[in-house]
Amino acid sequence: MKFRVSKIFIKVNQILIDDMRKGISPLIAAVILIAATMSIAGILSYWASSFAQEKLEESENTTAEEQTKCIGAKFKFYADGSYNNNTNIMKVILENQRSYDLNLKDLYLFYPDNEIKTVALNGILLEKNVLKQFNFTVTTGDNFNKGQIRTQCPEVFVEFKNSGGTIKQVT
Repeated sequence: MKFRVSKIFIKVNQILIDDMRKGISPLIAAVILIAATMSIAGILSYWASSFAQEKLEESENTTAEEQTKCIGAKFKFYADGSYNNNTNIMKVILENQRSYDLNLKDLYLFYPDNEIKTVALNGILLEKNVLKQFNFTVTTGDNFNKGQIRTQCPEVFVEFKNSGGTIKQVT
């Protein structure tokens, strides 16, 4: 009898230990991994689409506003300007003819040998509906024959020519 009881006890112990070693089935583990992956992918997808939509709306609003301002923007030389090659100062009076502020971005100077030099104007403000005198320091040489003053709007600029120190707008 003693032998029989211990044999049964060993069998029960073996069954309990075997049940503890088995763990979860590979099929259930695969399903849980796929479900977790899909959940994470769904969360990231929702976040990415929301983020992209928000940034797109911001850029559309900024671009539309800038484009509207650029469509209505216009400025010109109020009178002939001058260039003094001793002081390297180009004086011009600009008139902003619209109700939008303009930022003067660059001054391009064109030379007879087809060379172009750029003077950065760093967004000098030309307020809406005003006349304003500007003194640009041009250290690139005195033999430029024409030039352009460009704004933040790609299509809004004035062209001028230099004739013996007199700066005249080209129309």
